[in-house]
Amino acid sequence: MDNIDLTKSFKNGTIKYDLATIPEKLNDWTFEALMEGARLIAGLWQVYIRVDTGSARDSIRVERGGIGKNWREVKVRGGGYVVNPKTGRLVDYMAIIEEKYGAGQQAFEEGAPQIAAMINEGLLEATRSV
Repeated sequence: MDNIDLTKSFKNGTIKYDLATIPEKLNDWTFEALMEGARLIAGLWQVYIRVDTGSARDSIRVERGGIGKNWREVKVRGGGYVVNPKTGRLVDYMAIIEEKYGAGQQAFEEGAPQIAAMINEGLLEATRSV
């Protein structure tokens, strides 16, 4: 009797290979969803923040980086990097503006459900592609 190979082939090879790539796909999807969500939150924050010179608004940005397993760390930050033309100093007052008006928190609360939906969609897509 001949041996029969019962390895089922899917899109990129075997089930074992496809299942092994799920964590990588999930990381990629999650990172892309986080980046898109961070850009959304940064944009909303720039819309909601009170503007005098525009320096605080212009200092809002998305940063990514991290070390080791955290290389995909994503942050939405404000302050620094931009000089206020009235004071001649870097924007060092974002915490005061946020405490008083809460535009960043408002942006986060509005963007968070969309980020969760994007991550869920990515999880479904990654598992469907097996």
